[in-house]
Amino acid sequence: MSPQKGERVSRQLGRGISLNSSAVEARDGVRARLLAWSDLVATERACAAPDRSVEAMTAFLLRHAHWLCAHAAAADVVAEIDETAARAKRAAYPHRTRKFRVGPCVEQQCDGSLVAVIQSHEQLLPSELRCDIDPEHTWPAHRWRELDRRVSRQNSSGGERWLTVVEVSKLWGLSTSNVYRLASVNSWRRRANGRRVYYYEADVLQSVG
Repeated sequence: MSPQKGERVSRQLGRGISLNSSAVEARDGVRARLLAWSDLVATERACAAPDRSVEAMTAFLLRHAHWLCAHAAAADVVAEIDETAARAKRAAYPHRTRKFRVGPCVEQQCDGSLVAVIQSHEQLLPSELRCDIDPEHTWPAHRWRELDRRVSRQNSSGGERWLTVVEVSKLWGLSTSNVYRLASVNSWRRRANGRRVYYYEADVLQSVG
């Protein structure tokens, strides 16, 4: 079956060797752009061209950066290099969005569930909590602590609350490694459900709230 137009495929070469076509195209694009601009500089400045390795051509262009900035094609240089770098980054770090349910929606008379949407680091869209029924019930990452306090007030008569490592990390803007460190240093009470660890909310609030 042939791939559809615009579809990216991985090519299988030999036994156990798989090439990602996006990565191959991005690599070839980097080399082609560097080669073209290196040849232009070498020709117009009547100097020796660099070796054809990416490292050598990059160093060569950096040495002639001031000259290129004054060249009539300076805007094209910037645009092409920027586009090439962005394409390489997309190939190296493909967009990945993670979603997981965190609990019921806090809005009154709403039967939906809150879903955490964690965007990959290279995307401009912020992470957020959104209701899976009503799109108006959405909280961006910078309002998660406000939402947590609201949930705490609603559940104040409901007994103990426990938070996952991910919840602590996102609510207080901490790395997961820092969450584990704080839990150890401050002796947070914990419990486990399979492989998932929960920390006692009161202990967390005493340390970072």
